[in-house]
Amino acid sequence: MKVGVSYWYNKGVALCDVDMHEKALYCFDKALSMEKDDDLIWFRQGIALFHAKRLQEAVSSFDHSLGINPDNVVALNNMGVALSILKKFEESDACLKKALDLKKGNPGIQINIKFLNEMKQTEKFRTGEEV
Repeated sequence: MKVGVSYWYNKGVALCDVDMHEKALYCFDKALSMEKDDDLIWFRQGIALFHAKRLQEAVSSFDHSLGINPDNVVALNNMGVALSILKKFEESDACLKKALDLKKGNPGIQINIKFLNEMKQTEKFRTGEEV
């Protein structure tokens, strides 16, 4: 019996659901070795990497997902959050604004934009820049 992409993808999702993100990454890697052009696999890998606190790698996975599907609002939103934590504020702002343009009025995205703005203010205060 040949194990396919959907098996590895679904197993990765199930492992993420029980907070086993590092093990899920193995599954997403297996799925991607069989299907490189699936934006959903790249996105879910990004989520697992984010929860594993591997933020730069998560950003890269979200970027791959967006390369395949540039209008993936959820990938844009999550990439924006990861970038804000990495203090890449301009890049984060661009992702979150594009996500909000695509999904106007989305409360989750609006909360993340507020979070980003608060982080920028905190960083300015911490570094002594004018607020």
